[in-house]
Amino acid sequence: MKKIVYAALVAGLMAACGGEPTGVKELTKAGERAFFSEDYAQARKYFSQAVARTPSDRKLLYLLGLSYQRDFLYDSAYQYLKRADLLFPNDREINLALLDISNALGQWQSAIRAIQVLVRTGDPLDRHLRELADLNTKIKNWAVAYKYTRDLLRIEPDNPSLYLQAANLAAQNDSPQVALQVIDSAIQLFGSRTEFSLNRGLYLASLERYAEAETLLRTLYAQDTTSQAVKLNLANVLASQSDRARKEEALRLYGELLPVVDTVLHLDSLIEQLRREIANYR
Repeated sequence: MKKIVYAALVAGLMAACGGEPTGVKELTKAGERAFFSEDYAQARKYFSQAVARTPSDRKLLYLLGLSYQRDFLYDSAYQYLKRADLLFPNDREINLALLDISNALGQWQSAIRAIQVLVRTGDPLDRHLRELADLNTKIKNWAVAYKYTRDLLRIEPDNPSLYLQAANLAAQNDSPQVALQVIDSAIQLFGSRTEFSLNRGLYLASLERYAEAETLLRTLYAQDTTSQAVKLNLANVLASQSDRARKEEALRLYGELLPVVDTVLHLDSLIEQLRREIANYR
């Protein structure tokens, strides 16, 4: 009987020694071994148990977040890395990971804050100007996006697309006069490209300089009658004027566009309104 009890105790001790880790240190080490072996599911198991016991541990929160990220489980990765960021603000390593995950999830504001931390901790701002302009555009922070785009132009003054981007952002920020100035600068540097002239027509229309906008858009339309963008904007400019003949021409142009773009632009209601306006003429 004693031999049987003794054998059972030995077996129990051996099982305990070779069993699952229980303490925080053991769980952390086991999680790290699994993580670096790329067994991220097992790593999450151990790190989660450790975090349950020490919920404010920076290393554990960071590694747990990465363990989710490596398996593309971005929502959970974001949850743990944001917790780490709140507890340990301005941590460069945490925010490097947060930037990628925030972009993957469409958490644009969080991505901006992550970049701000990276800049505060050593990155040159110029490295992130393009992404900051894009992110601020996505959250419709037009003024800030415009500023970063102008900063990009300082670095890339020969990039015509940046002039177009800056002009459009100025227009979105209710500054069509600034947009016009930017696009005129681009035309002086690169010539009258179609995309520049088309946008110039839009800015002129925003300033209610309809005659100038119409002249410009008619020139573009004569050059390419198949351009839906030119046709649509010419129609808009014609419809905005009080002259009946122009409104009737706008109605015809909208009718030509209707089968092609109505699923996107919903021209039906606009056409109906224009018909009522024309009917009011004697």
